Amino acid sequence: MKIEQKQKGGFRYYVSKEQLAYFQKLTTLQRLQWVEQARQFTLLGRTPETAERQERLRQGRSIV
Repeated sequence: MKIEQKQKGGFRYYVSKEQLAYFQKLTTLQRLQWVEQARQFTLLGRTPETAERQERLRQGRSIV
């Protein structure tokens, strides 16, 4: 895996080829349901501080 220079703001994550292949096999409805379930799950644990950090990330700013 290539090491990249750290960039300011935003975030990154890694998805394996296996994960992409699994997601690719899902129907459009299943994909939308997956996204909605993930959204609801993350909102369950969202604190005001988390909300502020998410907004800063959306704006491409640092969370600290």
